[in-house]
Amino acid sequence: MKAPRPGKKKPEEIRRAPLKGIEMSPEDWEEFGRGVSLFNSGKFWHSHEAWEQVWSRHDEDERLFLQGLIQLAAAYHHLIAKRSYTGVMNNFDKAYAKLEVFQPEYLGIHVKPLLMFIEQGKKEAERLGVKGLEKFNYNLIPKLQFRKPSNPDLLVELREIIGDDQFQEGVKLFNSGYHWEAHEVWEDVWRAQEGDSKIFVQGFVQMAAGYSFVNLHRPDSARYLFEKAVEKFQEFDHLECSIPINELVNSLRATLAGMNNSVGNLNGSAKLLSSPIIPSNINNGRPKVPKR
Repeated sequence: MKAPRPGKKKPEEIRRAPLKGIEMSPEDWEEFGRGVSLFNSGKFWHSHEAWEQVWSRHDEDERLFLQGLIQLAAAYHHLIAKRSYTGVMNNFDKAYAKLEVFQPEYLGIHVKPLLMFIEQGKKEAERLGVKGLEKFNYNLIPKLQFRKPSNPDLLVELREIIGDDQFQEGVKLFNSGYHWEAHEVWEDVWRAQEGDSKIFVQGFVQMAAGYSFVNLHRPDSARYLFEKAVEKFQEFDHLECSIPINELVNSLRATLAGMNNSVGNLNGSAKLLSSPIIPSNINNGRPKVPKR
């Protein structure tokens, strides 16, 4: 039997100064980021489901923010899938009342632009009326601007991982084209990590496995792993950790584009879809790291 969910707070019951952060686990962040990606892909009901998983695991008053996102996704689901004027307007109102508490930014989401989109969306829906929602201007549906808040100790942790001899052995194998062997080495490193560091190393594991599947002419498996690796790396692209994460993301996207252009036929594509080169570190393989 499921435990009862904590009671809901109303927006006016939330103390606005100061707002506390929600204690998000790595699993919470992964599910939250998945919800953002689904929302930005127009899969509003699925984003609603992802965020509800996070919301249901928390009892902090500030989980009201998650509920606001859930109701925003529900509004666009009613707009696109159900053409329900009442569903759109009710969820817009509920989402706005909750999200405006968390201005200008919360959990890495820029809130102010969302409020503007809700206001514009309501005006557009009112103009079109009950029977005119199919003519809704879809340019008024926002893309969420999200950047996961930084852990101040994370950069030090990532630099230590990158400078570790075992991780560097994976770099050498990967750059020599031994992708599966690199995957195996990095997987051992991944097992020893926790939290955000584990997610970071997992991106390398998935990238290496993806290029192995390219060489084995298994495009579906490769594509899936590349997409997962991009999701992981994007969480860290703002950190300067001696490996240019943005370049890795761009290389993976180029590989994905090449695979899509080949319509799944990877005969001979291992040469076309070459893997990126990951720079090795100097100082005997270890970067200079600030002392704790």
